Amino acid sequence: CAAAGHRRHPGRAMIRYTIRRLLWGILVLLCVTASVFVLTGPVLERGTTDAVARIYAGKAPTPQQIEDVKKLLGLDKPYYTQYWIMLRRIVAGPSAEEKARLCPGSTPAECSRLVGHLGRSFRKQRSVDDLIWERFPATLSLSIVAAFIWMALSIPIGVLSAVRTRSIFDRVTMVFVLVGQSLPVYYFGLLGLFFLAGKYHLFPLGQYVGFSVSDPWPWLDHLILPAATLALQFAALYVRMVRGNMLTALGEDYVRTARAKGASRRRVVTRHALRNALLPIVTMFGLDLGGLLGGAVLTEATFGIQGLGQLAVTSAGGQDIPLISGIVLFAAAVIVLANILVDLLYAVVDPRIRLA
Repeated sequence: CAAAGHRRHPGRAMIRYTIRRLLWGILVLLCVTASVFVLTGPVLERGTTDAVARIYAGKAPTPQQIEDVKKLLGLDKPYYTQYWIMLRRIVAGPSAEEKARLCPGSTPAECSRLVGHLGRSFRKQRSVDDLIWERFPATLSLSIVAAFIWMALSIPIGVLSAVRTRSIFDRVTMVFVLVGQSLPVYYFGLLGLFFLAGKYHLFPLGQYVGFSVSDPWPWLDHLILPAATLALQFAALYVRMVRGNMLTALGEDYVRTARAKGASRRRVVTRHALRNALLPIVTMFGLDLGGLLGGAVLTEATFGIQGLGQLAVTSAGGQDIPLISGIVLFAAAVIVLANILVDLLYAVVDPRIRLA
């Protein structure tokens, strides 16, 4: 009866499924905020609120300076009050009390640059929100170009390897796949920088260049090498996944039935086997892309790209706790959002998912 109801009202079923996924995503983000708060609060402070205050106060602070910093940052309040303030700030922005405490005498525009929904950086004395959005375009561009490269490589190679299984092409492809998965991304990055950029000057050595509609080539030219380096390891994994899923799909009854009815080999591969083989790939792609949007640390550090990954490394080295926490929360939100979008897309492609 439930299945019949879903068939009669597919729109309602999709709405209920969407609401469930959104509520689940909110619950996950709430757990992440609690984990981040505990790790950067009670665990870091280990019974005393002086640890965070000393980091903010600088080298060799006096006891009075530490007490002043604790009041400034609100560390003199109980932990549950600090956590509530954090949640309220994330949702609604800093309160009037926080603004008066952290940016007294500033205009609203100036105060928004000093403290935001994710707090204020210890080292840079700027809003964590501004710092993240300042670096996000570089990470977004790198992730999109890398995702395009690895999907453009992995799907056709994986399909051909499955269709021509145990052929020379299949064996050579599997060797390159194993090499791509075995070697770290910074190894390929350093080789690419030395030979393709430094020795043969095929790609520029400069850092990230912003996108321009009138002339997008400089943007793409500076991204091809780091994006290709990042895409190699993902492409290696996806080739194996596509190949394995295609081999499984080609052995299913519906594929044998299509062949028995006289369907061409091309139609069997593209219309029947490939469509079902790509369903798990959709889930993997969404989660991997969401993870990269939170910062491709090794690639950005290797190529000197000023993105979220490099910002996370520098903030960790400088013990900038609000900035570290903000990047973690932002990355978690992106991954949760990507997961929800993937689930919705999966439900559209395969309506049976909505019944779960």
